[in-house]
Amino acid sequence: MGYRRRFRQTVSCHYSGSKTVSYPASQSGGTLNVNYSGTAYEDVDVDVYVDTSPFEEGVQSCNSSVNGLTASVGAMNAAQCIAITENADKISKSIIDGFFHTVRTDLSTQQAELEQVIEARLLLLRQQAATLRNKQKKMSDDYARTSARYQKLFADLNNELSVRIHEVDKPVFELVKAVDTQSDRMLHTDMVQTAVTMGKESSVLQAQISAATVKNHALEAMSQAQAFLKIKATSEKTIQETSVEGTGDDNYFIPVCFLKTVSESERVKRECFIPDLYFKNKSLKDKLCETLDEIELEEIGMCVSDTVQSYMQSEIANKLSGDDNHSIRVRAMINKMLNKLINNHE
Repeated sequence: MGYRRRFRQTVSCHYSGSKTVSYPASQSGGTLNVNYSGTAYEDVDVDVYVDTSPFEEGVQSCNSSVNGLTASVGAMNAAQCIAITENADKISKSIIDGFFHTVRTDLSTQQAELEQVIEARLLLLRQQAATLRNKQKKMSDDYARTSARYQKLFADLNNELSVRIHEVDKPVFELVKAVDTQSDRMLHTDMVQTAVTMGKESSVLQAQISAATVKNHALEAMSQAQAFLKIKATSEKTIQETSVEGTGDDNYFIPVCFLKTVSESERVKRECFIPDLYFKNKSLKDKLCETLDEIELEEIGMCVSDTVQSYMQSEIANKLSGDDNHSIRVRAMINKMLNKLINNHE
């Protein structure tokens, strides 16, 4: 199969030149040189016929080849996809098998290690259990021996206490035994007529026992009252002996020891010692110590020293009034320390 096509084109051609022309003889005759020029135009029609049969045969052959190639590519693609899928399955299976094999191996190793640890601990627990059983048996034996010893001891104590109670209250037990024997005899014999008499005697005896109990309680109360009165009298006597008569404006002295020391590093240390009998409140004690810290020793007059010395002499005479060697030695030491203190102060 082909196709035909016509082409029309106007062709122009320029021409020029010269020509020698001879002309017949005439008056003069001869030759003449003639120049000429111009352009010639001509319409040219060209019919072109193209035969496409070989091309179409080539295209058909190429199409067949392309179709074959497409089928081959499709088949190859399918085969490649199948091969990729199979290889992927094989690789996945290998990876999964390797992973689970590794996990199984790891678990087996851990299981073996744990079994060894468990066996070792079970062996240790068995040994400890055996030790505990031995200790339990030993403690049970010790407890049995100790409990038997204490049971025997308490049984002996109970028997001893029972004997002592019977010895202390022997008349009462004998009386109860006699009364029980008499009552039993009266109840199991025909001596019913003596029941009233024995009942009366029992009532009198119960009344006497009750009266004796009341008297005992009264005696204990009187003893407690006597002890209370003695303590009260002793307390009043002590208060009277320690009390000092006065109008309320008198001066009272208490023993106070105030120490003020200076170390080598020029640090001053202050300590105040007061008997707790006079100052139980720590704030008052600290306030007194601060006041003593502010007072200079030179400000204490001789009259105060004489008063203190007189008070100390009276206290020494009252507290150390004995004539034994110890009291004499203590009085001498106190007087020596007091005189030394007064001399240093002067």
